[in-house]
Amino acid sequence: MTIHVLTPVHNRCAVTEKFVDDLYSQEIDEDLRIVIVDDGSTDGTSDMLLKRAESAPPRVNLSVTKGDGSWWWARSMAAAIETCRHDLEVGDVVVFMNDDISVPRDTLAALASASRERNAIVMASVRDVNDPLRLLDRGALLDPRTLSVRPRPNERSPHEFTPLTVASGRSVAYPAATFDRGLTVDHRHLPHHLADFEFSVRASRRGNPILLAEDTCVLSEDCFSSSQQPRNVWLRLTHVSSPDRILSYWAFWRTVLPELPRTSLLFRLVRYRLLPKLLMLFPGVRALIQRRTNAKSANAERN
Repeated sequence: MTIHVLTPVHNRCAVTEKFVDDLYSQEIDEDLRIVIVDDGSTDGTSDMLLKRAESAPPRVNLSVTKGDGSWWWARSMAAAIETCRHDLEVGDVVVFMNDDISVPRDTLAALASASRERNAIVMASVRDVNDPLRLLDRGALLDPRTLSVRPRPNERSPHEFTPLTVASGRSVAYPAATFDRGLTVDHRHLPHHLADFEFSVRASRRGNPILLAEDTCVLSEDCFSSSQQPRNVWLRLTHVSSPDRILSYWAFWRTVLPELPRTSLLFRLVRYRLLPKLLMLFPGVRALIQRRTNAKSANAERN
């Protein structure tokens, strides 16, 4: 059996090399195939990966697929899936991973074991690389009424596994059978944000539940509370890399709520996603929202 790790990278050579080091150090008793898609890096990432491929440990294979710099996450992952699809065998596990994480030596073995034993899609929790006891991410909760994707509370469940409805592509294991019949990432409608969540929804509908492995983790810098969104409201609503891209929300919720009439979905999209962002164009509205936010924070602290 084989664990296949699929990872997109772009212009962070040192980060990617550290990630490869972590994968080479995994404690697993089976073959490991690493498929990295380098989407047009110009900082020497491809040359580094080719050298690292030549020095791979026994039973580890590293291959590199090159994009043109416009593939973003979704098309890069679709290309990675096609690279490994025909080599998948019964019992194999496919793991989606980002390169901006540290991977403890037992993580891949734990994810693969859980995925096989439960015939499930299994996501690792994310902990603070500077304080491994501190949880940063336990998955997301969906709010269909407001078309929101909210982080789960960072309080560990007493159970070993917690059911989820979506899974992040940061570190998640899929049974090989998931990729039968051509299932892949929808890069046409979801080029970047929400593409991993949307794929996990369609994959789970093939009979594989989504679970959070509470005791299996990867480590990350605490970037979950920071925002790198464009300041320009129009760019926030339209740019490929923006988490507020309206077309991505439309495509995502069309998958999650196929029974909801399009007119109802459009109304909720305008009411809860579009209008709040457009209102932020007006300084008075921004100030009012900020005052309310500050008041809520103050009340929370007092309570």
